[in-house]
Amino acid sequence: MAVNPPKLEPPLPVPGFRVGTASCGVKSPELKGKRQDLALIVSDRPAHAAGVFTQNRFRAACVDFGQATIERHGEDIRCIVANSGNANAGVGEMERVWSKQLIEAGARAAGCRPEQTLSASTGVIGEPFPIERIEAGLSEAVKTLAADGWARAADAIRTTDTFPKWASMRIGDFTITGIAKGSGMIHPNMATMLAFVATDAPLTHDELQPMLKRAADRSFNCISVDGDTSTNDTLYLLANGIGRGHAPLEDVRDFEAALTEVCTKLAQLIVRDGEGVSKFVTIEVSGAASEADARTVGRAIAVSPLVKTAFAGSDANWGRILMAIGNAGVEIDRGRVSLAADDVAIVENGQLREDYRNADGMAVFAQPEFTLHVALGLGNASATVWTGDLTHDYITINAEYRT
Repeated sequence: MAVNPPKLEPPLPVPGFRVGTASCGVKSPELKGKRQDLALIVSDRPAHAAGVFTQNRFRAACVDFGQATIERHGEDIRCIVANSGNANAGVGEMERVWSKQLIEAGARAAGCRPEQTLSASTGVIGEPFPIERIEAGLSEAVKTLAADGWARAADAIRTTDTFPKWASMRIGDFTITGIAKGSGMIHPNMATMLAFVATDAPLTHDELQPMLKRAADRSFNCISVDGDTSTNDTLYLLANGIGRGHAPLEDVRDFEAALTEVCTKLAQLIVRDGEGVSKFVTIEVSGAASEADARTVGRAIAVSPLVKTAFAGSDANWGRILMAIGNAGVEIDRGRVSLAADDVAIVENGQLREDYRNADGMAVFAQPEFTLHVALGLGNASATVWTGDLTHDYITINAEYRT
């Protein structure tokens, strides 16, 4: 199930990057040759890199290795190797052995060193990792390396996703293209997903890292499907500076705005494809004392099972929304809070409006897409969060995930 799955324009090739895929039968040998489950992204020259990672305390070894590589070799990255079908997480000491083998195999395939290689895995947690099948399939990925391989890679990293996800933009002379996967186990910090973004812009590691963190906070960390944060969430950004070397840009603000837009498009695609999701809901919080407070209130609404089931039932249960606002853990003045759904005003300064008609609210909640407007009346800061409803289909999908 997906909410208005979009018709995406083909992703733009990024100068100096080639992308290949393979079918390895990662989840099961019977799937080999039936679906792509391995992606290889190669930069023709060393790229500067940044990464943002899951905050789950049980995070996978590939996340630990990736963060260490970014910190030590963030100005000399050549390759990302990523698989779907198996998370290589929650499997004890062998997890690090298998993760290191994946990095080494990816480096051999890309013709670079392990310390220039980042890895990512997604899929079932707690299952032995089939590294031999992946090593055998990497030669196929090398043969398919091409500048226009981004869409195939977006398809290869899917798990329960119903469609591949990508976004591209041009900013001046430069290109930004990103791919992502995510459908369930979606909640900040980070929102549960893999995402890989590449650009030919000349940016340094020191510029990229804080920029990517800010972009993630305004995109991937503003979505929620089910309130669970994965062990494997990873967002990588590679900038190879091809054509202009790594001379810093005179002004990076326009580039950061474009990067944030690409990340936001990818994040919204994840929510639209959320497991069992039938509605796409935008939550706009304004009048907060700080952006962090606004985002916290938006997240509290987005993750509440009672609110999400009200969405599913097209029930404009404004009391549940106020409950979620009160549970956010930030300072609230009940007498200043106002609430509207699209253009239907429901609560004003803490009181149900006398002219509010329940039928009007229910009509908004019955739509496949709508916006909640929450005004806190405490300041000038704002934030936007995206979420979906919680339906019976979510239970079905996850009850049968391993079978």
